[in-house]
Amino acid sequence: MFMIAYGTYFFEMAGVGKPFENSVALVAVGVIAIIINTCIITRFGRRRVFLMTGLTLCAITMLIVAAVYTAAPNAESTKKLIVGISVVYIFSYNGAISSYAWLSGGELPSQHLRSYTFDPRFIRLTESYGYIWVPPCLLAALWVYFFLPEVKGRSLEEIDELFERRLPARQFRGYVCTSRSAIESKMRNASSDEGDEKGPTVQTIERVFGDEKGVAAVVETAMHVA
Repeated sequence: MFMIAYGTYFFEMAGVGKPFENSVALVAVGVIAIIINTCIITRFGRRRVFLMTGLTLCAITMLIVAAVYTAAPNAESTKKLIVGISVVYIFSYNGAISSYAWLSGGELPSQHLRSYTFDPRFIRLTESYGYIWVPPCLLAALWVYFFLPEVKGRSLEEIDELFERRLPARQFRGYVCTSRSAIESKMRNASSDEGDEKGPTVQTIERVFGDEKGVAAVVETAMHVA
């Protein structure tokens, strides 16, 4: 967040051009990135892929900023490069990280840990600042791959079932829920979309759920409706 929420301060400490104008330009680029991202994610999902890609790109850009600032902190070319790399950084962050980081931070951790997730503990710029954040970005990308589940299109009941079954995060996307509450929730949502409070499929669930053989048929129907 130090290049975004504290962009003006960052550019001022780095001695880069006009700090406020540069930060405004970054915000404009960030808005464009969010608009593009919104069009993609609502159609294709893939929260995990976006997070891993964005974190890796942010790590690379911060490493470049740290390296050039260490090599030639007062050179005019360094200042211009920092502005250019900052544009790539905010496009990567807003386009692939910000929306999903806030959603995941609100959906997954316990209440008393949420405030610690988004509060930067230091913002004073030194040449080591970029180096400090490169490893956390790469580690975060690995953590997303192994531990952050994809829950696009899932109801709360389905998410509960997925966690109860202790599935690896990578298997969340393709798993078909079979619990009664999860299937009923999916059917209610489908019936609501069709303007019917209780469609025939929900009634079928109520009739056959006591029969284990009927579960497979209900799941097949649920997938068809979805």
